[in-house]
Amino acid sequence: MEGVVERRPFGRGGGYRWTLFIFSLSTLSCFVGAAVNPTDLNALKALSSAWDANKLRWTTGDPCLNKWRGVICDDTNTRVLNLTLSSFGIDGTIPAAIGSFSGLLSLDLSFNPSLRGVIPPEIGRLTSLLELSIQECALTGPIPPELGNLTNLIFLALNNNKLTGEIPYFIGGLQKLYWFDVASNYLTGRLPVSSMNAEGIGLDTMIACGHFHLNNNSFTGGIPSELGAPPNGNSTKLTKLKHLLLESNQLTGTIPDSLANLKALEILSLSNNQLSGTIPASLTLLVTASNSSLQQLLLGHNQFIGTIPDLTPAPGIAALGQLLVVDFSYNSFDPQPFPAWPQYASNITTLYMEKTNLIGNVSEAILSHPKLQTLRARNNSLNGTLFIPASIGPNLKVVSLQSNQFDNIVRRTPLSGSLSNVDFQLFGNPICDPNDPLRPQIACTSGSDSLQNWTIPGTCSTNKTCSAGLTFNTGLMDSCNCVDPFQVLLQCRRPTFSRFTNELMENLRSSLWRELNLTSMQQVMVEKANFTFDGRALISINFFSSSGLMSPDEVTISNITHSLSTQLLKLPGFKPYILVAVEPPKDVSSGAKNWLGAGVIAGIVLGFVAFVSAAVIYAILQKRRAQRMKHITQPFANWGVGDGEKDVAAPQMHGARWFSFTEIRKSTNQFSVENEIGEGGYGKVYTGVLASGERVAVKRAAKDSMQGAEEFKNEIELLSRVHHKNLVSLVGFCYDKGEQMLVYEFMANGTMREWLSGKKSYPLDWSKRLSIAIGSARGLAYLHEMANPPIVHRDVKSCNILLDDKHIAKVADFGLSKLAPDGEDTHMQTTEVKGTMGYLDPEYFRTRKLSEKSDVYSFGVVLLELLTSKVPISQGRYIVREMKMAYAEEGMEGLDPILDPSVHEASPQDLQRFLDLAFVCTEDRGDDRPTMNEVVKALEALAQHNKAKAKVSALATDETWLEDVYGDDAAGTHSQDHSTPSARGNSRSSFQYSGAFSTQFPEPK
Repeated sequence: MEGVVERRPFGRGGGYRWTLFIFSLSTLSCFVGAAVNPTDLNALKALSSAWDANKLRWTTGDPCLNKWRGVICDDTNTRVLNLTLSSFGIDGTIPAAIGSFSGLLSLDLSFNPSLRGVIPPEIGRLTSLLELSIQECALTGPIPPELGNLTNLIFLALNNNKLTGEIPYFIGGLQKLYWFDVASNYLTGRLPVSSMNAEGIGLDTMIACGHFHLNNNSFTGGIPSELGAPPNGNSTKLTKLKHLLLESNQLTGTIPDSLANLKALEILSLSNNQLSGTIPASLTLLVTASNSSLQQLLLGHNQFIGTIPDLTPAPGIAALGQLLVVDFSYNSFDPQPFPAWPQYASNITTLYMEKTNLIGNVSEAILSHPKLQTLRARNNSLNGTLFIPASIGPNLKVVSLQSNQFDNIVRRTPLSGSLSNVDFQLFGNPICDPNDPLRPQIACTSGSDSLQNWTIPGTCSTNKTCSAGLTFNTGLMDSCNCVDPFQVLLQCRRPTFSRFTNELMENLRSSLWRELNLTSMQQVMVEKANFTFDGRALISINFFSSSGLMSPDEVTISNITHSLSTQLLKLPGFKPYILVAVEPPKDVSSGAKNWLGAGVIAGIVLGFVAFVSAAVIYAILQKRRAQRMKHITQPFANWGVGDGEKDVAAPQMHGARWFSFTEIRKSTNQFSVENEIGEGGYGKVYTGVLASGERVAVKRAAKDSMQGAEEFKNEIELLSRVHHKNLVSLVGFCYDKGEQMLVYEFMANGTMREWLSGKKSYPLDWSKRLSIAIGSARGLAYLHEMANPPIVHRDVKSCNILLDDKHIAKVADFGLSKLAPDGEDTHMQTTEVKGTMGYLDPEYFRTRKLSEKSDVYSFGVVLLELLTSKVPISQGRYIVREMKMAYAEEGMEGLDPILDPSVHEASPQDLQRFLDLAFVCTEDRGDDRPTMNEVVKALEALAQHNKAKAKVSALATDETWLEDVYGDDAAGTHSQDHSTPSARGNSRSSFQYSGAFSTQFPEPK
């Protein structure tokens, strides 16, 4: 209300009147005075009305300024970007007003079992949408064809609902869609492909798609051959397809030969259909080819005839190293011996050959396989003597051979390895005749598999029990506290393991801890695990707060739910997985309580007492607040001048904290040599671990490079205000004991220069180089265009571009940069040089000034480094001059000896555009160079043209793409600016990124 309420000292009774005024304001409608866009505000009102504002806790203040649960806005707090409302207990239908959020990027309504009705066609108006997730709800009706209008969509998950009808062929127009999941619905009809409609679109035209999860529906007809070979005879467009999950439908006909063209497939699941005929020999190429990616081939429970495919490796291939799971069970194959090819699959864990008409014996080589865990070959005609090899497979857990014709068992000696861990099942064989006194009792039981060799770690030494809904956190060995955890049920659709072990469960806990960025593993406990009848793994997991002694907060719950439901996490051995159920803590899931409940009544009483107490002490507090006002508005006013005399009173900046010298010394192991990770003109850099467990980088100023108190103050004030996904964040600072230190977030993957120089374990491919260019350009553009005041970096170079643990590029060392002058002149210039030879703007030597165009020049040199992997100056040769001369004389061919081989992964056209951009950035005259804003646009346009836009490229390689798209906002974090300005509104009209923008630059000289 600034500008309305006059600020003045309080006289007698002033505090009381002010308190009443504040109280009266709080009783007004929560929508009064909202800064959010009116259209978005009205849409939120409609949702609030349809879904109960009290249950959503949308009851106070402006939706953006007050950070309503699940509502994420742009940095201007005017537009809604994300609605993450999973597990909110929503009861009702989706109102048509949902289509009014014109700037919405992500909509997640998953895990609301009382969310019913149809998917409103108005969702098709959300044309900016990148992610649509409505999983595990109770939606009915058809998939609206209007979803075909969401041409920017990357992730679409509608699984585990009650949807009916056919998949509309308009879905085929989603050219950027990577994840398409409609599993576990009641969908019917044929799978839509381009040959079935006049528009020529369908599943086969979804060129970016990596996942077709269409299982557990009632689709009919055949598997379209167009998926692997379009009708025009061209090669398949589905070059990125990793998962083709069609199991548990009513598909008929044969497997088309063209599926062999899906070279990127990792899982092909056609089980539980009515497919017939012979399995085409061409399909074996998916397994046996030298470039095979196939890990799971699942064809069980169909009507196939003929012979079981021979998966013996192709000539010259030593082993089928990628293959993990094979299922040919319950088909009508011709009688044939047990195949020999599994011994060549060096990493196979699971082999299902049940009721496949096998005859003869089982090879000893199979039973001694080093990686095999489960062999199921029951209900066949295997016979004779079962030989147990002298060296039993170290990972073998289950050998299911029931209902065959074995009449003897021979154990080779000397036996290496224990049989006690192997569950041999021979019930139904002649050797298990109950009248035979020599029958092997251990192998002749008819009980089910003992698939769990896992115990929950930790015990409670008391006889204490927890009430309903509560549980012990057994990760705390000495704790018997009852806690209300956040519980999730995870389903591993096609596990590569056959038994739950302590090692497996600990690996899962560790993966969840790391991937979710939790504080400790004590926050994750696996409570239960079992296999379903169809071989899927169900795992119940409890999540606790960082202390392990209470429920996690809402932000953590939102992060966990969103990350698991959108398949964001890497969980080795458990993919593909699906989040099938969640159970929030009672205090989170219950929403608003009954207004007349005992707790509320008690709260009213306590509130009244608190109100009276506050009125009494308010006057006392006002004097103290007034005394502190100067310190708040001028936080360094009382700070000692570099001598540490008043270090206790050092200011706590917004977004950064003050550390004592003792804290920093302890975190860096006394500034040990082992903790030293770098040294520059400013001083040495150490890695440290704070008391919270957070790893940081500490820049310790050398004595001869220390600034005065005023300069250091300006440095910290600047850094504490600048927040962007592609800028290294300041954690805090130390101004104590005569020391000046800056504490930054730790960047696990080092500098771009280290990667280009070959010091890392593997080289950067083209997509990662392009991603680094885009990320660092965005960071610099933010400094130039969005920082207040704008900032010139003055030392852009590959050593100042750092990579975090997900290879996201972040610009560093901008804190020592020069601020723009005050006033209307926003064209930044400084006469103070800070650059590095090889990157320095040539205009500086004429004008003795640096500007934002100087940063552009330096960034152009960085782009040339990405193309060549070479340092800017080497043996007297300057990369800019050398490349421009070679290009002028011989064109692209003249650059072949200079370019890094990995950049040839790009198309010639894209390589040319990248080179043109680098050349125009390094023009001699600053006026001929683009702005960093234009550089970002050009790079994003290049990424889109290359069909490898950063968010899609990252998704197709490591599936951590949502964090690149939404940043930490996907987890409910608001502390940093992570989005591009085009997604955040028009805070600066000139600063609009667009992937479709094609900047025209002058020809390079």
